Amino acid sequence: MNIKNTFAVAKEMEALADKYNELAAQASVEEVRKIYTELTYQLDELQSKLLQISQHYPEEQEEKVVTLKHEIDELPAGSEMTLLHVYASENLALVEDEAMELYLVPFDAIQG
Repeated sequence: MNIKNTFAVAKEMEALADKYNELAAQASVEEVRKIYTELTYQLDELQSKLLQISQHYPEEQEEKVVTLKHEIDELPAGSEMTLLHVYASENLALVEDEAMELYLVPFDAIQG
């Protein structure tokens, strides 16, 4: 599996879900609002399955707090993140910040 490509697709799904959330907030008809909300939920579920997070964790996987050893893109060194999944074969880790934004970082860039 190419996790970098998978992550890029997951981020596109997240952007689409955000757009549906905006449309739901603007909808004046309750039925239309429910449809957009359901589409958002379904996209969130697919993203979780795709990235193997949330209730789709492998059984032995648990969330834990980690710290970035050095700056990565816009993430400063020392940032505390929640480790969601380790893709050992690609030496990458999926982490989430306090704003619930997902990042794919090198596994050796985190400690904890």
